[in-house]
Amino acid sequence: MRVQLKLYGVFRSAASANSLTVELPENERTVKSAIERIFALGEFRTLRSLLMDSTTSDPRPNALIMVSGREINTLRGLETELKEGDELALLPVAHGG
Repeated sequence: MRVQLKLYGVFRSAASANSLTVELPENERTVKSAIERIFALGEFRTLRSLLMDSTTSDPRPNALIMVSGREINTLRGLETELKEGDELALLPVAHGG
């Protein structure tokens, strides 16, 4: 199954791409699996360091994650099931103080 991953802001710069196509096996159709699959390729170290929280290995503190226009925390979080043709979007969260 294929899912389109759209990248915005610093995530786009880090990956040097506006979007990526992620191929997911039948038994791994969650948001978490899609994100792990990207990093399994090994070529997105900078993106990983920007996206993943260093203490929890969770992307949600650093990104607004949307599946086909819906924020994942209104669904099932990282366990949100993906289906063919879904668009997974990663938008950076601005931090400041």
